Amino acid sequence: MSGKEIVNPRKADDLDHFVAQRVRRQRDAVDMTQDQLAQALGISFQQLQKYERGVNRISASRLFQISCVLGVGPEYFYEGVDCSQYGLTPKSERAEGPQSSILSLIAQNPDATDLVIAFAAIKSSKQRQKAIDLVKLLAD
Repeated sequence: MSGKEIVNPRKADDLDHFVAQRVRRQRDAVDMTQDQLAQALGISFQQLQKYERGVNRISASRLFQISCVLGVGPEYFYEGVDCSQYGLTPKSERAEGPQSSILSLIAQNPDATDLVIAFAAIKSSKQRQKAIDLVKLLAD
């Protein structure tokens, strides 16, 4: 056998324990009991206990449901996690792709956000295309 540890994908790891602690912390912060959260999720009290102790892994769909019930975004459960702890390179340290540079442009220009919000509200595809054409014309 090599020196690399074989990981059981079904067994909770350190990250799963971290997420479990964040679930419990947020549940406490919104003053909700384990029983109340379990009922809202349609699971047993015992299953929620296993999630919060990190005994059972929380699936992506279940974590999304938990985030909705507890009033936070799914990213809340990963705040403070360092990608390098898991041998991963954060996207910000990799070469930027076209999508990343577009988001960067929007973030740098507060008016761009207003434009995107207004554009998203246009129902007609023909009107959206006219808006694109107008903006391109003004940009030249």
